[in-house]
Amino acid sequence: MRKFWQFTILGAAVFLSACATGPVAPDSINDPFEDVNRSVHEFNKLADKTVLRPVALTYGAVVPEPVQRMVDNSVNNLAVPGQTVNLVLQGNLEDAFRMTVRFVINSTIGIGGLFDPASDAGLFQKKTDFGETLGVWGVAEGPYLELPLLGGSTVRDTVGMVVDYAIDPMQYVLSEQDRKRILLLKGMDLVGDRFAYSDLVDALLYESADSYAAQRISYLQNARRNLQGETAVEDLEDPYAFE
Repeated sequence: MRKFWQFTILGAAVFLSACATGPVAPDSINDPFEDVNRSVHEFNKLADKTVLRPVALTYGAVVPEPVQRMVDNSVNNLAVPGQTVNLVLQGNLEDAFRMTVRFVINSTIGIGGLFDPASDAGLFQKKTDFGETLGVWGVAEGPYLELPLLGGSTVRDTVGMVVDYAIDPMQYVLSEQDRKRILLLKGMDLVGDRFAYSDLVDALLYESADSYAAQRISYLQNARRNLQGETAVEDLEDPYAFE
């Protein structure tokens, strides 16, 4: 049954790839679900204010910075196999090979990903996902969505999140108990990210005249930059997103 759903999801993604579209204007907004999205946004802000932000500030104050860095390194390393699969699907075989070497180095010399000697050797992580893969294939991003607890997304990126789970090789080599530990580790990393970007996230959520509109344009612009291979210092990481 599990394989049936995986093939169904992948089949749907391939079908969607036929729905090609032209380039999207950097500031264009497609938000037909704005009323619902704004309700979800208010729920997310409440969850951030009452739970995520206080926990993140406590985490940052209590957990030593080297430990925070090791948690972040481990989560990043565990994401590499799935990202490598996406690079292959995007036809980017050179980066896929470099990511494979990076994973081997950090999983061995880096003690299971706790440390990042690969970056010291110039093998930097190429973060990507199936949402970007669909974009490379020409699939339109679709309407903007704000997902409960997960934050900003689009129809294309939401489909991508589901497929990423199905195609991640780590799902098939780890035990159920190990997957639960990784989920806990990702939760810690999420809290750590919220702490690391606290000034930016607080400004966006609590100091903007319209925090929903600010988060929407921030998400869309950054997602489009990523698809085009561009980066910017001011890029804001989604405070709700798991990597």
